[in-house]
Amino acid sequence: MVSLLHGTVTMSDSPPFGVPSESDVFVVSLLGGEAMPLSRRELLASLSVGVAGTVLNRRFERVVEALDMTTDPLDHFAATYNGFQVATRSLHPHRLIDGLTGSVAVLDGLRRRAGSKEQPQYHQMQARFAESLSWLSEEAGDLPSAMYWIDRASQWGQAADWHAMSAYGFVRRSMMVVSFSGDGRRAIDNATTVFSQSQSSPRMRGLAAKQIAFGHALLGDQEASTRTLDQAVTLLSKPVQGGDALLGQRSVLTEDLFTIFQTTCDIYLGRGEQAIASLAPRLDSLSSSSARTATITRAKVARAYANIGQPEEAAHHALAALDDIEAVGSQSARAELGRAARTFARWRGREDMQAVLRRLQVRTV
Repeated sequence: MVSLLHGTVTMSDSPPFGVPSESDVFVVSLLGGEAMPLSRRELLASLSVGVAGTVLNRRFERVVEALDMTTDPLDHFAATYNGFQVATRSLHPHRLIDGLTGSVAVLDGLRRRAGSKEQPQYHQMQARFAESLSWLSEEAGDLPSAMYWIDRASQWGQAADWHAMSAYGFVRRSMMVVSFSGDGRRAIDNATTVFSQSQSSPRMRGLAAKQIAFGHALLGDQEASTRTLDQAVTLLSKPVQGGDALLGQRSVLTEDLFTIFQTTCDIYLGRGEQAIASLAPRLDSLSSSSARTATITRAKVARAYANIGQPEEAAHHALAALDDIEAVGSQSARAELGRAARTFARWRGREDMQAVLRRLQVRTV
């Protein structure tokens, strides 16, 4: 359970009152310790089109509108958001999604009672929470929820006149294509939209160019991938503008991030030597800053070893990544291993590789 309006952020493995995590009902803890149940389905409908049809949700809205806030709610939620951002680096998405969803629900209620000058600030904060929910839903392997939340992030970003979030929505769509299908053409198509937006910043264009480079690599077009990745690095090296700093990967230093971009393209192009030389030594430092990023990177290292025909090392890193995936929950890491399954299957006679394929639920005969 997560305290949304008072105290510190805490997480637990199971929700209150014995309600299963799969249930439509989840619980939000309000100021003063009161715990209120909400219908998830009705809340999501309310957030998207403004319909609150159940007694639970109408009661919740009345309570939020009557809250006596002794501190600035936006300051509180900025601190809460930062706490969640740290937690996402190492905790399983299922331990965080309900808490973030509850925060969005409370923010929406507080926004409705705020003055017109404060409305854009609330919309921006809601958009930030929604973008994080999209990423966590993606990592949980829940594509419909990931798309729902990126749509809300775009909606609230537009309401806040936050052009960076509108552009970033297309970057996130491209990322989801790579994660769930590995379709290079569609990854390129989504990211290219950013360049048609006249108000998109260099950083947003740089993140889009990075996705386009990944798409070309997935299609096996080395020249186009190298060209657009160079463009991405140039754009991302420019000074950050305004709200741009709030979006994109922030848990890894820039130098490591550029290395990850380059080696990801190499791996998608079927290479491995340079990726191994660059990424393997960074695994420990990445683990200290973000267990999630380290898990995804280890899966890429496993694929790199497979690309150069070293099954023992490939299996070692794949099994380690699979262990980490169970702890942090990462569709991105599992997708990287899944794309290597055909290569792994060449060595299905090996006991260690059989274990990898079995855990990936890939047939070995």
